[in-house]
Amino acid sequence: MIDVRIVCTHDAAKLAETLTRLLEAEEHRVRLTYGRQALLELEDAREARDAVLLIWSPDARSQTYMLEWARNIEPSRLIEIARGTTDYPAIKRLAAVIDFSQWRGQRGARAWKSLTERLATITRALSPQAPVPAKAIWAVGIASAAAVAGAVVVRVNAPTEGLPVTPLEEVAAADMEVGVGGALTAIEPASFEEIIRLRRIPELEPIDMTPSVPLAPLPVYQEPELRDATILERLDGALNIIIGRDDEDRA
Repeated sequence: MIDVRIVCTHDAAKLAETLTRLLEAEEHRVRLTYGRQALLELEDAREARDAVLLIWSPDARSQTYMLEWARNIEPSRLIEIARGTTDYPAIKRLAAVIDFSQWRGQRGARAWKSLTERLATITRALSPQAPVPAKAIWAVGIASAAAVAGAVVVRVNAPTEGLPVTPLEEVAAADMEVGVGGALTAIEPASFEEIIRLRRIPELEPIDMTPSVPLAPLPVYQEPELRDATILERLDGALNIIIGRDDEDRA
């Protein structure tokens, strides 16, 4: 939105207040000045970047400060509305004067639409154009170059012969109960042997278990002889048990 400065005489103050309220409702920042004090703000307004709205009422044409505003404001920033067809002076202007003689405060009226269109034109003229980021330009250039290079590579490496066409079998599938059906295209899948090729295990020679170094012969196993203990062996065992108990009691 753009800032709007309204300048008028005292007899158009009510119309100016209505315009201020409606423009502020559309998010414009409006500054209203009427009477001779408007002449004090002319110098600052000449360097500002806002839209200047002049209201030509029956008393405005004879006021010097209104003529000074009309002649010193850049025409590209000037908006003029009139309460009658003969209320505005003949000056050099860029846009025609908007007739507000039949306007009663309606936003949908022709006069209000002409005012909003004029404001939109001034907004576009005064708004600075956003510069194109340098990164975006480089990105577009790189993407274009990559696309051209990819197209050239595909064209050069493209096969001259067409790809083999797999024969298709057209079958008809129709459900007589629901009445929905039509031709379908069936493609037979490849066999299991074509998808998975088993790798054959190579045949290996049997391992030779014959020892290359001669081994020493093992002695012949002899079963031990079993006999009963003699009387001396029994006495010796009993005495060892008694001696062992005495030693434990002394300790």
